Amino acid sequence: MIIYFVRHGETEWNKKKIIQGHKNSLLTLKGKKNAESLGKSLEKKKTEVIYTSDLGRCLQTAEIINKRLKTKLVKTQKLRERDFGSLNGKPNKEVEKMLDLSNLNEKAPEGESFNQLKNRVINFLKLLKKKKLKRVLIVTHEGVLRAIFKCDTRSDQVYFLDKIK
Repeated sequence: MIIYFVRHGETEWNKKKIIQGHKNSLLTLKGKKNAESLGKSLEKKKTEVIYTSDLGRCLQTAEIINKRLKTKLVKTQKLRERDFGSLNGKPNKEVEKMLDLSNLNEKAPEGESFNQLKNRVINFLKLLKKKKLKRVLIVTHEGVLRAIFKCDTRSDQVYFLDKIK
């Protein structure tokens, strides 16, 4: 299986350095244009399905891309960004004072830890692997991509789909 991973386009809150978590902010013009460009570059890849986080910024990005791909689009909560709980929507600097982001097990107040995010995403990829698809596009978030490609930020181990048992 070949999986193309895409992070959602730039949002207004990305520009303002605000943690979105499970809250939403609209894509900027730049974010929309990047999604259009990605759609054009992925057009000939013969993607069978797009899996996207059900949060607005990813869904908006996936829909723009899918104008070119014209394929099945599946929304899932399993590809959501880390839930920062009561810190969702707060400025990055404020979150960094209240939460040790280097501690992978520290839960955000009323939210989840990085390791909880990782487990959610890895379980999703295990199920996806069983579907025996050839080409898949995943539209998701920065935290999810960190969880997929570098599950333990304190080691050099990187997890790719062939390592997921």
